[in-house]
Amino acid sequence: MDNKHSLQVLAVTSGLGDQRIAELWEGADLYAQIHAGSQSTPYYRQLLEERLTELVQREVARRNGDKETPWVLRDAHLGLLHVSCAELLKAFGSKAKRVLH
Repeated sequence: MDNKHSLQVLAVTSGLGDQRIAELWEGADLYAQIHAGSQSTPYYRQLLEERLTELVQREVARRNGDKETPWVLRDAHLGLLHVSCAELLKAFGSKAKRVLH
């Protein structure tokens, strides 16, 4: 989830902006590294995505208050879903390419 496009999608869909999403990603990355160790493990990826989701949700809720939160969170979740699917498809394509060649 560390590519520029994915972070831009999250910034737009969450309404938090590029800079804040980059800061939240750095926090999630550090958390995942501490708890999972190697960045090459599936567990690291899982922790990174879970922590980033949690941080984005908190930040969106804090900025928008309780009244608007469900609608705003829906947009943030759609962005997170888009990014997760894109990452999954990239990983699948990479593995399929190795198997076929």
